Amino acid sequence: MSVGRGVSNPYRPEIDGLRALAILPVLFFHFRIPPFGGGFVGVDIFFVISGYLITQLIENERREGRFSFGRFYERRVRRIFPALFAMLIVVTAAAFLVLFPSDMLRYARSLLATAFFGSNIEFWHEAGYFDVVAEEKPLLHLWSIAVEEQFYLFFPLILVLAARLRRTRVVVGAIFVLSFAFATWSVTHAPSAAFYLLPSRSWELMLGALLALKVFPGSKSRWTRESLAAGGAALIAAAIFLYTRDTPFPGPAALLPCLGAGFIIYAADCGETRVGGALAFAPLVFVGRISYSLYLWHWPLYVFARYLTFREPAPASIALLVALSFLLAIASYIFIETPFRQGMMVRAKRRLAVAGGAAMGLTAATAALLLGGDGLPQRLRPDLRAILAEQDDHEPRIDTCFGLSPENVRSGHLCRIGAQSGTPSFILWGDSHADAVLPAISEVAAREGRSGLFAGGRSCPPLLDVTTPRAECKAFNDAVLALAARADIREVILEARWAKYAEGSTYGFEPEGHVLLADDEGEAEADNHAVFVRGLERTIKALPGKKIVIVASVPEIGWPVPAVLAREKLASSVRIQPPDQVAYFARQKFVLATFARLHDKDGVEVVYPHEVLCGSGVCAVSLNGVPLYRDEHHLSVFGAHQLTPLIDRVL
Repeated sequence: MSVGRGVSNPYRPEIDGLRALAILPVLFFHFRIPPFGGGFVGVDIFFVISGYLITQLIENERREGRFSFGRFYERRVRRIFPALFAMLIVVTAAAFLVLFPSDMLRYARSLLATAFFGSNIEFWHEAGYFDVVAEEKPLLHLWSIAVEEQFYLFFPLILVLAARLRRTRVVVGAIFVLSFAFATWSVTHAPSAAFYLLPSRSWELMLGALLALKVFPGSKSRWTRESLAAGGAALIAAAIFLYTRDTPFPGPAALLPCLGAGFIIYAADCGETRVGGALAFAPLVFVGRISYSLYLWHWPLYVFARYLTFREPAPASIALLVALSFLLAIASYIFIETPFRQGMMVRAKRRLAVAGGAAMGLTAATAALLLGGDGLPQRLRPDLRAILAEQDDHEPRIDTCFGLSPENVRSGHLCRIGAQSGTPSFILWGDSHADAVLPAISEVAAREGRSGLFAGGRSCPPLLDVTTPRAECKAFNDAVLALAARADIREVILEARWAKYAEGSTYGFEPEGHVLLADDEGEAEADNHAVFVRGLERTIKALPGKKIVIVASVPEIGWPVPAVLAREKLASSVRIQPPDQVAYFARQKFVLATFARLHDKDGVEVVYPHEVLCGSGVCAVSLNGVPLYRDEHHLSVFGAHQLTPLIDRVL
């Protein structure tokens, strides 16, 4: 993505064409232009190209006795820094004007990490249950730049030391094998680490390095070259057009685009091919040359456009954003990249080093000021700050009481709710929606002098023997059941985001998400309803003699309530209608019918939050100007307290 031509590397127009073949699918994927569902694999193609060119550059100069670490890193600074930090200046100014304080804090953390090329580590740390969607992070795309910079930092030294031991191919091959093995394991067991971190991406760079080291013998056969190049193009196309956001990545699935790029590079190394000739087509070569700047600029444009409207840009807006991305990339290439790579700055090495260090320092200092200023809320009017404060209005013990492991549950580390003395006589069991209604239940229980326990798992509905995308949910629910079955527990209150599990989908303007339920009786995707019912019935049957209370689904709004309400205050043109009762019942049709059957058959008591929240016919999102939700579907503490009349019936 960021590798330029070195002195010892003869210009290869088909490599620039391959860069175009990498950046365009990424661009179309990010802008949600069909049918590029797997366009994200363009980043992996870039990694293969980078590994190939960097290794070729180092090895050529080393053999000629001209390799210098100082000169190597100077070229990297000239190639990477100018366009990157120019983009950061503009994006930070836009963030100051556009982002709300909580989003500005998140941006500042990513900016600080970017200053030291560690944004991939920052985004890995951020990934979690309550992390915001990717489309709200203007610098998210820089994770791949960080991976490459970390590669540039370590790999030259490894290559030089391996060469001195005359074990270059062995060392590079070993890194390839170990990294691929880790990627294969982590894509299942630690998917965020697999996606963001260098150890699981190194094999892609090493594939390019192995090609540069001529590990694979050359071929003089025109038929072999043509077949490999055509096959490589087919593999890349298959990944781009057949993969989706749900494809486990970047484990073995990354082999298709990486091998595809490798086949094309190998064939071109051996001689001319039709695919190589096509990639050398002048327009493709030009796109390849501006690919670095195009990658830098396109994603922030998309994020800010979406942020301002809280919805996907319309097709006409997408076309405008794509055109603007190209215009900015061309300007960046002509006026920033080229002068720094070929002009006077090439001769001003000492000044270049000082300028590079200053750019990193100023970026870090800016991020520190934003962090120290708590996102600069003083930029906003007091009424806007009051609305946005509800984004953080969650149950205060959420970090210690919610998301416990099965081991914590078995050890009896559940938090008390209600009265803090006496023997717990009820348990609240569910996912983050149970945590969201906890303040209402705790308030009523305390007033009644009753003590209870809270058992909340991340995306873990209280459905026994049901497998969800979170592998620990079965063990978590088994551990909670053992506590709920105790003789002193009289009531079991179940609450979750029921419709998401039953329907397997998110709602409204939320990012696309899919929840596949499975149990020993059914695993087909279309069987979510049946698995949902079986799991809920198992939970109820496992608690004989208990009073079972189900809190039905809180209305899902589908857009971030405090942020949208604040945006409406700023711009009258922003108006997004909350769902009405008709939309609520359409979304909850299967779930509500299931609850009704369980009430009639098993005597389960059902509490219906929509009776309070949608009483006027439209589901309320605020009361007296105060948001009832802290995001798209979680009630705020203020919102939860509106349900206390319903909870009175339970306790």
